[in-house]
Amino acid sequence: MIPLPSWLVRALALACLVGAAGCVNVDFTERRHLADPNMELSDGPTRTHFEQKVFYSREGSSGGIGASGGGGCGCY
Repeated sequence: MIPLPSWLVRALALACLVGAAGCVNVDFTERRHLADPNMELSDGPTRTHFEQKVFYSREGSSGGIGASGGGGCGCY
């Protein structure tokens, strides 16, 4: 068997410790926080539309997402 350098053994031990730290049991009373809609990676189409409308209404620019830009009032 080939002896491993001490720095490699230390690096492998550190990698194992870091990997083991990510394994956590979540209590059943805390799982409701993980199922919260705010924890989703993607928003629904309604929320996306609302956020885009607010963005281009505040910008007061034309073009982009909508057919016409608003004047800052939220109008189409």
